[in-house]
Amino acid sequence: MADYYQTLGVSETASIDEIKKAYRRLAKKYHPDANPNDRQAEAKFKEISEAYGVLSDPSKRQQYDTIRKYGSSFGGQGYRGFQENMGGGGFSFDDIMSMFGQGQRAGNQHGGYAEGFGSFADIFSSLFGGRSGGFGGFADQEANLPQRGTDILTDIEIPFEESVRGGQKSIRINIEQTCDNCHGSGITPGSQTSICPECHGRGNITFSQGSFSVSRPCPRCLGRGKIVGNPCRKCSGRGKIFGPKTINIKIPKGIESGQKIRLKGLGNPGINGGPPGDLYLKVAISGHEYFWREGKDIYCRVPINIKQAVLGAKIKARTLSGMVELAIPPGTSSGQKFRLKGLGLALNGNRGDQYVEVKIEIPKSLTEEQKRLFEQFTDKLGLK
Repeated sequence: MADYYQTLGVSETASIDEIKKAYRRLAKKYHPDANPNDRQAEAKFKEISEAYGVLSDPSKRQQYDTIRKYGSSFGGQGYRGFQENMGGGGFSFDDIMSMFGQGQRAGNQHGGYAEGFGSFADIFSSLFGGRSGGFGGFADQEANLPQRGTDILTDIEIPFEESVRGGQKSIRINIEQTCDNCHGSGITPGSQTSICPECHGRGNITFSQGSFSVSRPCPRCLGRGKIVGNPCRKCSGRGKIFGPKTINIKIPKGIESGQKIRLKGLGNPGINGGPPGDLYLKVAISGHEYFWREGKDIYCRVPINIKQAVLGAKIKARTLSGMVELAIPPGTSSGQKFRLKGLGLALNGNRGDQYVEVKIEIPKSLTEEQKRLFEQFTDKLGLK
């Protein structure tokens, strides 16, 4: 269950004005307009907006606080106690389903929630992170177990020459990183922690009813099992910070648009000492003023004049290795292609070719004398 207070960086007792102030500050920082083509910033902005939408509405905030903390109020009473306590305050189980978008009662003979869930157990699993323990039961969730961090996918654009030749490149992206002040502990260096009185250091709270049980992270210590006496100010006790980072990457020779570069261990930090995820860079190749590419073959377009097209000529063509001389035969047409064997891209032991496409340039303006001479020329050719 998302911790909206943590998302906005405010306390549970924060006033509406404090919540608004925090939202405006974060929204300005992570707004998509201020971070174009940054998916991480866009995701962060959505989280911030979602948190503000709940905490800025007194009714929604009251419901959220009740659900967030109900574990300590309903332990041992199971589903019935949950209904009675929540229902007595004008807030039913249907309200929870509606709030989390999980559909309404299916109206079957068992009165179950069929839409979006296979069973009552699935409802608790979805809302509170419990795991199914087989038919009729849940296994206790080990909230303090190390968990691998999530992967990150972001877009990068590289010049045409880099995609062809490959090489090293430094990029700067906004990602979630382990806080360099508390080293991921969420605690100000030198301060003390105490065992959480809510979960007694387990990091999770379990509710039992008949033959099944449901386990969720403790809402007080957020699954750590300990209460932080003095949270790290830099990360507000999260152990993570979101910000820019410079990364050195290797561009493989011949990479194409749409391919991904995997950077192992540079994804989001793990939880409870777990390993970090991976960073994936989806490559887009910027256009080139002269070249374009199809697989291993390189293409370019060279202008020639009417005389060169009619009589033939030797012209200069640019390649990846420098300038070369190309013979244009008489009677060349506009759009005709000439192959330069072996001057394409070398990949997997094979080298492609370069194709030079000629484009005949027609004079846009002629003097009267030039027009008269051109008329004489075309008359002799029998052109009308």
